[in-house]
Amino acid sequence: MRIGFYPKLSADSMRRNSRLYGPYFLTCILMVAVYYILHFLGYSGVMTGMAGAGTAITMMKLGTGIMTVFATFFLFYTQSTLIKGRKKEFGLYSILGMNKSNLARIIFCETLITWVVSLFLGLLTGIGLSKMAELGFTRMIAVPTRYHFDISMSSVFMTIIIFSIVFFLIFLNSMRQIQFASPTELVRADKAGEKPPKANYLLGVLGLLFLGSGYFLALKIKQPMSALLWFFVAVILVIIGTYILLIAGSVLLCKLLQKNKNYYYKTKHFVSVSSMAYRMKRNGAGLASICVLLTAVLVMLSSTSALYTGSNECLNTRYPNEIGAFACKYGYDPGLIHLGDKLDKNLKKVAMENGADISNNKTFYEYSISGYFENSKLDVNLNSKSNLAFIDYDHVAQILFIDVKDYNRVFGHEEKVEPGQALVGTAKKIEIADVITIGETSFDVIGRIDDNVAEIDPSAKISASPGVFVIVNDVQEVATHFTQYEDYNGEPMLAWFWHCRFDTSLDEDGQVLLAEKLDQSMKKELDGLHFDNAYCESHEGERDDFIGTFGGLFFLGILLSIIFLVCCVIIIYYKQVSEAFEDKSRFEIMQKVGMTKEEIKESINSQMLTVFLIPIALACLHLAVVLPIVHKLLMLFGLFNIPRLLITSCICAILCGVFYGVVYKLTSKTYYNIVAD
Repeated sequence: MRIGFYPKLSADSMRRNSRLYGPYFLTCILMVAVYYILHFLGYSGVMTGMAGAGTAITMMKLGTGIMTVFATFFLFYTQSTLIKGRKKEFGLYSILGMNKSNLARIIFCETLITWVVSLFLGLLTGIGLSKMAELGFTRMIAVPTRYHFDISMSSVFMTIIIFSIVFFLIFLNSMRQIQFASPTELVRADKAGEKPPKANYLLGVLGLLFLGSGYFLALKIKQPMSALLWFFVAVILVIIGTYILLIAGSVLLCKLLQKNKNYYYKTKHFVSVSSMAYRMKRNGAGLASICVLLTAVLVMLSSTSALYTGSNECLNTRYPNEIGAFACKYGYDPGLIHLGDKLDKNLKKVAMENGADISNNKTFYEYSISGYFENSKLDVNLNSKSNLAFIDYDHVAQILFIDVKDYNRVFGHEEKVEPGQALVGTAKKIEIADVITIGETSFDVIGRIDDNVAEIDPSAKISASPGVFVIVNDVQEVATHFTQYEDYNGEPMLAWFWHCRFDTSLDEDGQVLLAEKLDQSMKKELDGLHFDNAYCESHEGERDDFIGTFGGLFFLGILLSIIFLVCCVIIIYYKQVSEAFEDKSRFEIMQKVGMTKEEIKESINSQMLTVFLIPIALACLHLAVVLPIVHKLLMLFGLFNIPRLLITSCICAILCGVFYGVVYKLTSKTYYNIVAD
């Protein structure tokens, strides 16, 4: 055969199957373009050095990894759908004399054409849109905009490498599907699955168990730390449950509709339901994929948009004062109280020398110890890694002891606490009885100060583990009771925390500059004293990092949501096209026995509504159930505004529903055109 025979045959075949290959090419081009943009923003260095862009760049690097994995799996899925739709064609080639080697050359040429076109047009699109993406990205994270255009050769190179590997694996997968099938099996591939499946009640119950377990985890979790640990477990359970339930449930749905004589024996329902019954196993998997992608879009956009719009609220929660300083040292040392006084005087002196008018000053120290808190008792003997691996993190708590004299002086109270007594407060939902025991030491609880916890530590609610504040008569004496406790590395569990925060009346730049000078002064003062941590920060100095983090997450959420929605469209489109070709012969027979085109259209609409309302309805249900656990995760960022999350979720659900409705309308029209052609 001539050298150009196989490329020409491949190109002609792809052109004849343009209804299938057109969307596939667009998907490949989009995947390449988005990968280039994410790699460009994360790795090319164009954002390096911009204030507040560091965390956002990390988000883009994370997005690049996610994009690599998702593009690989989805392009595999799409190519498998294409090959399955063309098995009959390959079977005819085999009958006409082509062997498996000839078919391999055709598939190789088709893959090569797809690779060249996708990389060329994808990189061209990605490079063309990269500046627009950069401008949108910099606007979201509030950093200065550059006014020159760049092409990142490293991003171009990585895009070529990654997608060359992806298309090579796709080629091998396509060969696998063809090589192990006989010509007869290939010719009859479009008839596979014509036997109607049985309703599997056991599989349906299993799906409900998986889905129920995921829902239970999402609703049960009360603390942010547990939400962080169990979120992905809940997600996996929900995904597995969705697939099993829709595969088994869709078959059962058809059986129930067929048993309902008033519904089934109508012209617009009879053909659609009977044809769906033959392919519901495959149909259910497709619907589940659509549902999972829609749920991912809803969760991503709802959470990231809530964070982005509430970034100022999160910043004010975490940094209530203009200047904040912190020092930490593990172990007990009675001299630390004098060091704290010295640090305070030095910081205030440096602040006033730099023009600060100090107000709202809150300087105090506390001792802390952590352990497993249950039934008003803290077990501090969790000293093995095996114990830490299996404990319930909802009960891991941090006890913070504050002297009543400091509590009254700093926060303006007039409380009285005798030895052996304590005032107790917490920002989390923790039950505390009349007696609280820490290790072997017990205190009589004479009052609760839950409402005052925020003034002690404004970030108490966003702490990964629950904090219990214990106001005692003499914190130095109480601390001596816990000097013997050590962790599994032999390090002291007792820690001394020193806090200092105040306002300055300086402008934004002045606050940032002052925080830098105070940080230098602190580190010079503590040099050689072996402190575990010490720093000074400003409200305005952290603003860029907050906006960069939340803006980067929102930008990444938008990009990934676009990709997921496009993938939804592709799945729906291929589903409609493949089923339209399968149903074409059935509708031709029905037309011959008297069914009109109007009745065919009604039957198609009935089928589309029956099938395609399920994924969007179930996705909205998933969103409603996982919102509590999403809220717990957002609390770690400092967002406590539940109404904001509910509003963004409702807006995202409405927009997604409108988009889904438009896609349904367009694809059902494609289905009708193929069937009625």
